[in-house]
Amino acid sequence: MDDDSQSTVDWNGIIRGMIARATESAPTEPGVYRMPCGECVVDFFITAEGNEHWLVAGDDRSYTRETVAIARHGDHPWERLYTLADAAREMARLAVANRGDIGRVLEELVESIDDREVERVVRERDEL
Repeated sequence: MDDDSQSTVDWNGIIRGMIARATESAPTEPGVYRMPCGECVVDFFITAEGNEHWLVAGDDRSYTRETVAIARHGDHPWERLYTLADAAREMARLAVANRGDIGRVLEELVESIDDREVERVVRERDEL
């Protein structure tokens, strides 16, 4: 390719098109999804005010539909893992298994999340 042919390529248009296609393929129903990268998991929910929030596991930032499409893409389709209703049913099942002690279920859930966070920090330190 010579310099003249490179200047005729609309790279901004190409990138905007890629973002638009990725954004269109993002889920519209709230739930927990495996993302197109095949590794990341996102919790997509809509607040009472009607605002979308996209929380990626292990990432402190809150994404928008567009920023998820830009930052987290890949060859895999979006895969719905479970809905909030599924999670509520599982919490109820665990509470019954613990003789109705929802406090214990929540404590175990928090401990599990804390353990995963510690494991992530240890892995990151080992990679340095």
